[in-house]
Amino acid sequence: MPRSNRHTLEASAIRVEIRCPYCLMHTEAEPASNYEPIYVPCKVCSQKFILERTMDGFQALKIEGAPCCSDPDRREIEMGMGQEE
Repeated sequence: MPRSNRHTLEASAIRVEIRCPYCLMHTEAEPASNYEPIYVPCKVCSQKFILERTMDGFQALKIEGAPCCSDPDRREIEMGMGQEE
């Protein structure tokens, strides 16, 4: 799992440079302010991957290999945060 903690503060928004887990090239992303994992499109290969915060910084995950709590769509279902009927 590629990790990176190089980040800069730009206009009140944190931007991180992270290595895409598909093409392995560096791409920039803006992590969610609420610390939840998010989908990020790679600016090089256009593949969508997951960016999440860790104790060491950030990690990029392939969608198909991510645990359910790291996938934003599956996380909502697993944590019971979906709408109740």
